[in-house]
Amino acid sequence: MFLTKMSESANARILSLEKLAVLLPSPLRPLHGKRAAPLALPDNIVCFCRRSATDLNRPQRGRALHHRFVLILALETEVTVAVDDRAIRLNQNEGLLVLPFQFHDYIEPAQEDLRWLFITFDMIDAAPVQALRFRPFVLTPVVRQTCAELVEAYLTRVLLSVLLQRIRQAEPILRRQSKPAVAPGLIMQVNQLAQNNDDPLSVKQIARSLGISSSHLRARFRASCGVSLGRHLRRLRLEKACGLLRLSQRRVTEIAELCSFTSIYSFSRAFHTAYGVSPMAYRHGDRARRSAP
Repeated sequence: MFLTKMSESANARILSLEKLAVLLPSPLRPLHGKRAAPLALPDNIVCFCRRSATDLNRPQRGRALHHRFVLILALETEVTVAVDDRAIRLNQNEGLLVLPFQFHDYIEPAQEDLRWLFITFDMIDAAPVQALRFRPFVLTPVVRQTCAELVEAYLTRVLLSVLLQRIRQAEPILRRQSKPAVAPGLIMQVNQLAQNNDDPLSVKQIARSLGISSSHLRARFRASCGVSLGRHLRRLRLEKACGLLRLSQRRVTEIAELCSFTSIYSFSRAFHTAYGVSPMAYRHGDRARRSAP
Protein backbone atom coordinates (compact mmCIF):
# COMPACT_ATOMS: atom_id res chain seq x y z
CA MET A 1 0.00 0.00 0.00
CA PHE A 2 2.80 2.42 0.96
CA LEU A 3 4.78 1.77 -2.23
CA THR A 4 1.64 1.97 -4.38
CA LYS A 5 0.77 5.40 -3.00
CA MET A 6 4.38 6.53 -3.40
CA SER A 7 4.40 5.40 -7.03
CA GLU A 8 1.08 7.09 -7.83
CA SER A 9 2.29 10.34 -6.27
CA ALA A 10 5.68 10.11 -7.97
CA ASN A 11 4.16 9.54 -11.41
CA ALA A 12 2.35 12.87 -11.10
CA ARG A 13 5.19 15.07 -9.85
CA ILE A 14 8.58 13.36 -10.04
CA LEU A 15 11.38 14.94 -12.06
CA SER A 16 13.64 12.96 -14.37
CA LEU A 17 16.51 11.08 -12.73
CA GLU A 18 19.05 13.27 -14.54
CA LYS A 19 17.49 16.47 -13.16
CA LEU A 20 17.13 15.06 -9.65
CA ALA A 21 20.74 13.82 -9.57
CA VAL A 22 22.22 17.27 -10.20
CA LEU A 23 20.12 18.73 -7.35
CA LEU A 24 21.99 16.59 -4.82
CA PRO A 25 24.63 18.51 -2.85
CA SER A 26 28.25 17.35 -2.97
CA PRO A 27 28.89 15.87 0.52
CA LEU A 28 32.06 16.73 2.41
CA ARG A 29 32.26 13.09 3.52
CA PRO A 30 30.52 10.71 1.06
CA LEU A 31 31.06 7.72 3.39
CA HIS A 32 29.34 9.23 6.45
CA GLY A 33 25.61 9.83 6.09
CA LYS A 34 22.74 10.39 8.47
CA ARG A 35 21.89 7.39 10.60
CA ALA A 36 18.76 5.49 9.61
CA ALA A 37 16.19 3.93 11.91
CA PRO A 38 17.00 0.40 13.19
CA LEU A 39 14.49 -1.50 11.03
CA ALA A 40 16.00 -0.92 7.58
CA LEU A 41 18.44 -3.33 5.95
CA PRO A 42 20.40 -0.63 4.08
CA ASP A 43 21.73 1.91 6.59
CA ASN A 44 23.82 5.10 6.78
CA ILE A 45 22.76 6.03 3.23
CA VAL A 46 24.42 8.80 1.21
CA CYS A 47 23.34 9.93 -2.28
CA PHE A 48 25.51 12.21 -4.40
CA CYS A 49 26.25 13.06 -8.02
CA ARG A 50 29.57 13.45 -9.86
CA ARG A 51 29.52 15.77 -12.90
CA SER A 52 33.12 15.54 -14.11
CA ALA A 53 35.52 12.66 -14.72
CA THR A 54 38.15 14.39 -12.59
CA ASP A 55 35.83 14.24 -9.57
CA LEU A 56 35.14 10.51 -9.81
CA ASN A 57 38.18 9.53 -7.72
CA ARG A 58 37.43 12.04 -4.96
CA PRO A 59 37.91 12.45 -2.03
CA GLN A 60 41.27 10.67 -2.34
CA ARG A 61 43.47 9.79 -5.25
CA GLY A 62 44.25 6.16 -5.90
CA ARG A 63 42.17 3.04 -5.38
CA ALA A 64 39.39 3.37 -2.81
CA LEU A 65 38.81 0.62 -0.24
CA HIS A 66 36.24 0.69 2.58
CA HIS A 67 33.56 -1.35 4.30
CA ARG A 68 30.59 0.27 2.53
CA PHE A 69 28.52 -0.65 -0.52
CA VAL A 70 28.77 1.72 -3.51
CA LEU A 71 25.90 1.64 -6.01
CA ILE A 72 26.98 3.39 -9.23
CA LEU A 73 24.50 4.60 -11.86
CA ALA A 74 26.03 5.95 -15.09
CA LEU A 75 23.41 8.43 -16.33
CA GLU A 76 25.65 10.15 -18.91
CA THR A 77 29.11 9.29 -20.36
CA GLU A 78 31.05 6.02 -20.50
CA VAL A 79 33.78 5.33 -17.91
CA THR A 80 35.66 2.17 -16.92
CA VAL A 81 35.35 1.11 -13.27
CA ALA A 82 38.42 -0.85 -12.13
CA VAL A 83 37.24 -3.24 -9.40
CA ASP A 84 39.86 -5.49 -7.81
CA ASP A 85 41.56 -7.19 -10.77
CA ARG A 86 38.86 -6.42 -13.34
CA ALA A 87 38.00 -3.44 -15.51
CA ILE A 88 34.28 -3.06 -16.21
CA ARG A 89 33.17 -0.55 -18.84
CA LEU A 90 29.98 1.22 -17.82
CA ASN A 91 28.09 2.73 -20.72
CA GLN A 92 25.45 5.40 -20.34
CA ASN A 93 22.30 4.04 -18.68
CA GLU A 94 24.14 1.17 -16.93
CA GLY A 95 25.05 0.53 -13.31
CA LEU A 96 27.25 -1.51 -10.99
CA LEU A 97 27.30 -2.41 -7.30
CA VAL A 98 30.73 -2.36 -5.62
CA LEU A 99 30.78 -4.51 -2.49
CA PRO A 100 32.68 -3.77 0.74
CA PHE A 101 36.47 -4.27 0.73
CA GLN A 102 36.71 -4.17 -3.06
CA PHE A 103 39.40 -1.90 -4.49
CA HIS A 104 37.86 0.46 -7.02
CA ASP A 105 38.69 3.53 -9.06
CA TYR A 106 37.68 5.12 -12.36
CA ILE A 107 39.68 5.23 -15.61
CA GLU A 108 39.32 5.91 -19.35
CA PRO A 109 36.37 8.36 -19.34
CA ALA A 110 34.82 8.97 -22.75
CA GLN A 111 34.77 12.70 -21.95
CA GLU A 112 35.29 15.03 -19.00
CA ASP A 113 31.63 16.02 -18.61
CA LEU A 114 29.43 13.30 -17.16
CA ARG A 115 26.55 12.66 -14.79
CA TRP A 116 26.99 9.69 -12.45
CA LEU A 117 24.74 9.01 -9.47
CA PHE A 118 26.24 7.31 -6.40
CA ILE A 119 24.34 5.69 -3.53
CA THR A 120 26.62 4.47 -0.73
CA PHE A 121 25.31 2.54 2.27
CA ASP A 122 26.00 0.00 5.00
CA MET A 123 24.21 -3.34 5.19
CA ILE A 124 24.77 -5.83 7.98
CA ASP A 125 24.03 -8.87 5.80
CA ALA A 126 25.67 -8.81 2.35
CA ALA A 127 24.49 -12.29 1.34
CA PRO A 128 21.38 -11.13 -0.61
CA VAL A 129 23.49 -9.05 -3.02
CA GLN A 130 26.60 -11.23 -3.40
CA ALA A 131 25.37 -12.28 -6.85
CA LEU A 132 25.82 -8.68 -8.02
CA ARG A 133 29.62 -8.79 -7.57
CA PHE A 134 31.29 -7.80 -10.88
CA ARG A 135 27.84 -7.78 -12.58
CA PRO A 136 26.88 -4.59 -14.42
CA PHE A 137 23.19 -4.09 -15.12
CA VAL A 138 20.95 -1.99 -17.38
CA LEU A 139 18.96 0.89 -15.89
CA THR A 140 15.60 -0.41 -17.01
CA PRO A 141 12.57 1.92 -16.82
CA VAL A 142 11.52 0.18 -13.60
CA VAL A 143 14.98 0.57 -12.03
CA ARG A 144 15.22 4.21 -13.16
CA GLN A 145 11.78 5.02 -11.74
CA THR A 146 12.72 3.47 -8.39
CA CYS A 147 16.01 5.38 -8.40
CA ALA A 148 14.15 8.62 -9.07
CA GLU A 149 11.77 7.93 -6.17
CA LEU A 150 14.72 7.11 -3.92
CA VAL A 151 16.61 10.28 -4.81
CA GLU A 152 13.48 12.37 -4.27
CA ALA A 153 12.96 10.85 -0.84
CA TYR A 154 16.76 10.40 -0.32
CA LEU A 155 16.65 8.37 2.89
CA THR A 156 13.55 6.29 2.14
CA ARG A 157 15.12 2.99 3.15
CA VAL A 158 12.23 0.84 1.94
CA LEU A 159 12.76 2.08 -1.61
CA LEU A 160 16.47 1.22 -1.53
CA SER A 161 15.56 -2.33 -0.50
CA VAL A 162 13.10 -2.53 -3.40
CA LEU A 163 15.73 -1.10 -5.78
CA LEU A 164 18.28 -3.79 -4.80
CA GLN A 165 15.61 -6.46 -5.26
CA ARG A 166 14.79 -5.20 -8.77
CA ILE A 167 18.48 -5.01 -9.70
CA ARG A 168 18.92 -8.64 -8.59
CA GLN A 169 16.06 -9.57 -10.93
CA ALA A 170 17.50 -7.62 -13.88
CA GLU A 171 19.26 -9.46 -16.68
CA PRO A 172 23.09 -9.42 -16.34
CA ILE A 173 25.18 -7.87 -19.11
CA LEU A 174 27.16 -10.63 -20.81
CA ARG A 175 28.24 -8.98 -24.05
CA ARG A 176 31.71 -7.81 -22.99
CA GLN A 177 34.76 -9.41 -21.45
CA SER A 178 36.52 -7.93 -18.46
CA LYS A 179 40.13 -6.96 -19.03
CA PRO A 180 42.81 -7.01 -16.35
CA ALA A 181 43.33 -3.67 -14.64
CA VAL A 182 46.02 -4.78 -12.17
CA ALA A 183 47.93 -7.95 -11.35
CA PRO A 184 45.30 -10.69 -11.98
CA GLY A 185 43.86 -12.10 -8.78
CA LEU A 186 46.52 -10.73 -6.42
CA ILE A 187 44.32 -8.29 -4.49
CA MET A 188 41.49 -10.78 -4.14
CA GLN A 189 43.83 -13.56 -3.01
CA VAL A 190 45.45 -11.35 -0.37
CA ASN A 191 42.06 -10.12 0.88
CA GLN A 192 40.67 -13.65 1.10
CA LEU A 193 43.71 -14.92 2.99
CA ALA A 194 43.60 -11.98 5.39
CA GLN A 195 39.86 -12.15 6.05
CA ASN A 196 39.48 -15.94 6.28
CA ASN A 197 41.94 -16.33 9.15
CA ASP A 198 41.10 -15.55 12.75
CA ASP A 199 44.73 -14.73 13.55
CA PRO A 200 46.54 -12.04 11.55
CA LEU A 201 48.82 -13.44 8.86
CA SER A 202 52.31 -12.11 8.35
CA VAL A 203 53.53 -11.04 4.93
CA LYS A 204 55.77 -14.12 4.94
CA GLN A 205 52.78 -16.43 5.58
CA ILE A 206 50.73 -14.81 2.83
CA ALA A 207 53.66 -15.07 0.40
CA ARG A 208 54.12 -18.74 1.25
CA SER A 209 50.40 -19.40 0.63
CA LEU A 210 50.67 -17.70 -2.77
CA GLY A 211 53.86 -19.55 -3.68
CA ILE A 212 56.04 -16.46 -4.13
CA SER A 213 58.75 -14.74 -2.10
CA SER A 214 57.93 -12.01 0.41
CA SER A 215 59.93 -9.40 -1.49
CA HIS A 216 58.20 -10.27 -4.78
CA LEU A 217 54.78 -10.10 -3.10
CA ARG A 218 55.54 -6.70 -1.55
CA ALA A 219 56.76 -5.31 -4.88
CA ARG A 220 53.79 -6.64 -6.89
CA PHE A 221 51.27 -5.41 -4.36
CA ARG A 222 52.72 -1.90 -4.17
CA ALA A 223 52.86 -1.71 -7.97
CA SER A 224 49.22 -2.84 -8.22
CA CYS A 225 47.67 -0.82 -5.42
CA GLY A 226 50.01 2.07 -4.69
CA VAL A 227 50.30 1.20 -0.98
CA SER A 228 52.46 -1.23 0.96
CA LEU A 229 51.04 -4.63 1.81
CA GLY A 230 51.52 -4.00 5.54
CA ARG A 231 49.46 -0.80 5.44
CA HIS A 232 46.78 -2.55 3.41
CA LEU A 233 46.47 -5.40 5.94
CA ARG A 234 46.20 -2.91 8.80
CA ARG A 235 43.57 -0.98 6.88
CA LEU A 236 41.51 -4.11 6.32
CA ARG A 237 41.47 -4.75 10.07
CA LEU A 238 40.50 -1.16 10.85
CA GLU A 239 37.75 -1.08 8.21
CA LYS A 240 36.35 -4.31 9.63
CA ALA A 241 36.35 -2.61 13.03
CA CYS A 242 34.43 0.38 11.56
CA GLY A 243 31.72 -1.92 10.27
CA LEU A 244 31.42 -3.76 13.60
CA LEU A 245 31.28 -0.50 15.55
CA ARG A 246 28.53 0.90 13.33
CA LEU A 247 26.47 -2.21 12.68
CA SER A 248 26.79 -4.37 15.80
CA GLN A 249 26.33 -4.03 19.55
CA ARG A 250 29.59 -5.83 20.43
CA ARG A 251 31.78 -4.31 23.12
CA VAL A 252 34.85 -2.40 21.95
CA THR A 253 37.14 -4.89 23.69
CA GLU A 254 35.47 -7.72 21.78
CA ILE A 255 35.79 -5.87 18.46
CA ALA A 256 39.48 -5.23 19.15
CA GLU A 257 39.98 -8.97 19.66
CA LEU A 258 37.94 -9.91 16.58
CA CYS A 259 40.09 -7.55 14.50
CA SER A 260 43.29 -9.17 15.82
CA PHE A 261 44.59 -6.35 17.99
CA THR A 262 46.63 -7.47 20.97
CA SER A 263 44.93 -5.11 23.43
CA ILE A 264 42.21 -2.48 23.70
CA TYR A 265 44.97 0.12 24.07
CA SER A 266 46.74 -0.80 20.83
CA PHE A 267 43.37 -0.91 19.04
CA SER A 268 42.27 2.50 20.37
CA ARG A 269 45.64 4.05 19.49
CA ALA A 270 45.62 2.63 15.94
CA PHE A 271 41.98 3.63 15.41
CA HIS A 272 42.53 7.19 16.64
CA THR A 273 45.64 7.55 14.49
CA ALA A 274 43.75 6.36 11.42
CA TYR A 275 40.41 8.16 11.86
CA GLY A 276 41.06 11.01 14.30
CA VAL A 277 38.43 9.83 16.82
CA SER A 278 38.19 7.07 19.41
CA PRO A 279 36.28 3.84 18.64
CA MET A 280 33.46 4.85 21.02
CA ALA A 281 33.18 8.32 19.47
CA TYR A 282 33.02 6.74 16.00
CA ARG A 283 30.26 4.40 17.18
CA HIS A 284 28.22 7.34 18.46
CA GLY A 285 28.46 9.16 15.15
CA ASP A 286 31.43 11.52 15.46
CA ARG A 287 32.92 12.11 12.02
CA ALA A 288 36.48 11.08 11.35
CA ARG A 289 38.93 13.87 10.55
CA ARG A 290 40.87 11.88 7.97
CA SER A 291 40.83 8.56 6.14
CA ALA A 292 42.59 5.41 7.25
CA PRO A 293 46.10 5.05 5.79
